Amino acid sequence: MSEKQSPATGEAVAAMYAVLFGLTLMLASHLWTLAEPFRAPQLLLKLGSWIPGWWGIGAYAGKETVGLLSWLLSWLFLHVLLHRRACTLKPHFYIFMVGFVLLLVGYWPPVYHAVFGWTPTLP
Repeated sequence: MSEKQSPATGEAVAAMYAVLFGLTLMLASHLWTLAEPFRAPQLLLKLGSWIPGWWGIGAYAGKETVGLLSWLLSWLFLHVLLHRRACTLKPHFYIFMVGFVLLLVGYWPPVYHAVFGWTPTLP
C-alpha cells in the first residue's frame, strides 16, 4: 500500500452498523411481544424452534433469531456496499457507541414503559 492510498475501512463501518441494525430489530421484536402478547410470542416460538433447547427460553429464541438474521443480512449487504471504501472511522465509531448505548438503555423495562406510557401491573 502506498503512502497516498488509505486503507479500506468500509468493512469496519459495515460491521458496526450491522450490529446496530441487528440490535434494533431484536429490540423491536421484544417490544412487539409486549404490545401483542397473544400473537407475537406464538410466531417467535415458531421462528426460534431451530435453536437447541428453545422450549426452555420461550419466545426469546425467536427474538434472538430475528437479531441474528437481521445482523447477518445487513452485514452482508453493507459489506458488499462498503468493502472497498475508505471511511473515516472516528465519526462512525461515535455514532456506533451512542446508538449501542441507546439501544441497551431501550431494553431496560422502566425506559420502554415510560416511552410508551405503560403502567406497571402489580400481582
